Amino acid sequence: MAFVRRLCLLLTALTLALAPHRAAAETAPPVLIIVDGSGSMWGKMEGDENAKIYGVRDLLRERVLAAPSQSRIGLGSFGQRRKGDCSDVEIITPIEAGGSEAAIAGLEQLNPKGKGPLTAAIREGAKAIGAGAAGHIILIHDNADNCSQDVCAAANDIAKTNPALKVHVLSLGLSKPERDRMQCLAATTKGLQFDAENQANIATALGEIFTTAGLDSAAVAPPVPAAAAPAAAKGPPGLRLSAALRDGSEPIATAMSWRITKAGAAPDAPPLVERKSREINETVEPGRYTVAVTYGLIQRTLDIDVGDDGPTVKRIPLNGGRLDVTATASRQGDQLTAPVMTISALSADGTGPASVLWLGREATAGLMVPAGKYAVEVADGLARTVQTVDIAAGSAARAELVLDTGRLELSATAFDGGPPLERVLYLVSADDPAAPEGRREVARSTASLATFTLQAGTYYITARHGAAEFRDQLAISSGDIVKRTLVLGVGQLTVKTAVPQAAVQSGRATVTRVFETGAAKRLVGQSTAAVPTFILSAGRYRVEAQVGMSNIRAEQTIDLAAGGALTADLKLQAVEVTIAGIASATAQAAMRDTAGRVVWRSRTGDGFKAVVAPGEYVIEVEGGSGEITVSIKPGPAVTVDIATP
Repeated sequence: MAFVRRLCLLLTALTLALAPHRAAAETAPPVLIIVDGSGSMWGKMEGDENAKIYGVRDLLRERVLAAPSQSRIGLGSFGQRRKGDCSDVEIITPIEAGGSEAAIAGLEQLNPKGKGPLTAAIREGAKAIGAGAAGHIILIHDNADNCSQDVCAAANDIAKTNPALKVHVLSLGLSKPERDRMQCLAATTKGLQFDAENQANIATALGEIFTTAGLDSAAVAPPVPAAAAPAAAKGPPGLRLSAALRDGSEPIATAMSWRITKAGAAPDAPPLVERKSREINETVEPGRYTVAVTYGLIQRTLDIDVGDDGPTVKRIPLNGGRLDVTATASRQGDQLTAPVMTISALSADGTGPASVLWLGREATAGLMVPAGKYAVEVADGLARTVQTVDIAAGSAARAELVLDTGRLELSATAFDGGPPLERVLYLVSADDPAAPEGRREVARSTASLATFTLQAGTYYITARHGAAEFRDQLAISSGDIVKRTLVLGVGQLTVKTAVPQAAVQSGRATVTRVFETGAAKRLVGQSTAAVPTFILSAGRYRVEAQVGMSNIRAEQTIDLAAGGALTADLKLQAVEVTIAGIASATAQAAMRDTAGRVVWRSRTGDGFKAVVAPGEYVIEVEGGSGEITVSIKPGPAVTVDIATP
């Protein structure tokens, strides 16, 4: 009975000790912190070196983790998941007692990228707190609503449905017109309004807002007895483990992965403990254990001995820190869509080979990494930049990389105002003294809208469409989007050639050629297609069709206009000529035109048959059989007897 009485007294004392905390948790007002997740949060405030999101994150982390443990805190945001979406509003962590750690974990993952549906976020926040409920919304933002919503109307609605809900507004570097637009929100809901121009302003404003919202531990923490000096751990043998980023620092407040096995166990042996938690409190038999801790990209494995006189208490130093990386297209904070980010570990002196630690298609990254030296590389299209960062144990470092890129968008038309052309080859070149011609090709594309991400500089553009070629030079500045429609001044020429049956039966292909008519008479197009089509710059051309290398030929001069489509009709004439009266089947016969050029020469087995254009010819036979002059008229096949005078 004495034991029962002692137990009852102990439980009563414990209940009385916990009662103030439980009551405080039940009565603490709900607080929702809404952090702007729009892309502009990657910009910087005047005089600050870091992006706005980093400054807000650091100051909120300090304040939230210092809030009383019974505080009811949640986290919301807008614009952080999708670009250009005015419905992108999210309650990231629910409002709950002890929600500080979850809110900070959600804040660490926040990746601003989209628009600013601020008003919709405030309305969702009021719903999360509940109709008629008292509470606080802390809004931190850097622009007014840009989704065509009326923030003042939302403030009036909240004041009616939640008259005890206060909205505190912390604006970062707003212009005066935008500040005027936002004044009604805090004024209508009886909240606090602050306009911050730098980090110091933000820190001061958060201090006042947190005190008003009941998140100041000095103001609201229930009185507790002075803490006694920690007693030595008592109890059965076991492991009571926590982890810190460096030896002697505070324990890590967020969950990490733990795996505990018996020392010397087989690699495939099941672990005794495997879970994610802030700390380990396990009862185990005395002996040696292998403990593996993983926190982000940090991994630490060590053996720990457990005696039989009680639990082993140890805070494991992970020897790591935090690395935050931001990559932007320009110094104005223009966002990158899907860059390739690579983080590689270097040797201590930075000269050794790099080993890739992390790779992702992100413009931002927040990683826990082992202490050491790292190369952070970001590539987007043809642009690339690298920065070296040192991480000391227990520290946090930032790498802010600017690619100084712009975007080039190219399209082409045949004539000014014409429809876009397809199948255009775009070539982009840059100056390079080491290249054979002083320029180096850096990109090419055949897309109808060719898009290139290029570092700021001067580039040379070549567009080829069929036989036509267009050249241009342009400059791209950091953050620019250069859109250029190239007017190629081209037209389309189609050639239809009527080929006589005699030429078809000869088995030789008909070749169509297009020549410039200028002094150079340059060949600009050639095809063996039955009905070829040529894309040519506007101008005058000579079109020729020829059967093989014979004298069966026709030509025409045409004028092609930009954007025009022209058809040239050519007609070939050919006659089959059989030469009779040759005594020997192995004799060699030939036909010459009036200029003395040989237009046909017999081959063994062809039966002394020639297919030629109409005209005057001399037929001669080697070996003394003589020669004869003949006139071949257009029409059916003819036979010429060389033995007949």
